[in-house]
Amino acid sequence: MITSAATIWLAVVAGAIAVGVHLIRQRAPQPRRLPSPLDILERRFAAGELGRDEFDEARARLREREIDL
Repeated sequence: MITSAATIWLAVVAGAIAVGVHLIRQRAPQPRRLPSPLDILERRFAAGELGRDEFDEARARLREREIDL
């Protein structure tokens, strides 16, 4: 039969394991999301690297590719 002291120690060990698992999961690095081609295009347009016509043409081409995929 399990004594009350053994039950307490079992609860302490289980609690320590639960806390350890929680801390490990919390510190795990989140995968970084890569920018989509549209994100890159919009950033380049905002920075002035592309004119309005170039941006519209490239965005239209990207949208055509999305349908094909």
